[in-house]
Amino acid sequence: MKKFFPGPLSDNARGLLRRLGYGEHRGHEGQLSYTLRVTGELYPRYHAYIENRDGGLQVNLHVDQKAASYEGTSAHAGEYEGPLVESEMGRIAQFVQGLTSQPTKPSIPPPSSPSKKGFWG
Repeated sequence: MKKFFPGPLSDNARGLLRRLGYGEHRGHEGQLSYTLRVTGELYPRYHAYIENRDGGLQVNLHVDQKAASYEGTSAHAGEYEGPLVESEMGRIAQFVQGLTSQPTKPSIPPPSSPSKKGFWG
């Protein structure tokens, strides 16, 4: 499942996914992606590929159900659609939208205090 998040974003792709609990994963050809375990086991896991595009962020997400079956291949049991993928993409979207909807500067009025006096009064 692919989704594009328009920029500007408050953090880079690595920072956003790390804050969502994802860890960096280097594939067999050195391609950087991010994974998050669905349970305490190694599989199944969410697997996200990220691309900075048009000032925003393109997320390509799927679920790896198990490791590659044959040595030397990258084929695996991947789920690219379905409730599990849709739910996680919704969580990512909600997190990213929450960051963009926050004001950049806090709107806290300056404290009004009486004029300062010396140390003893």
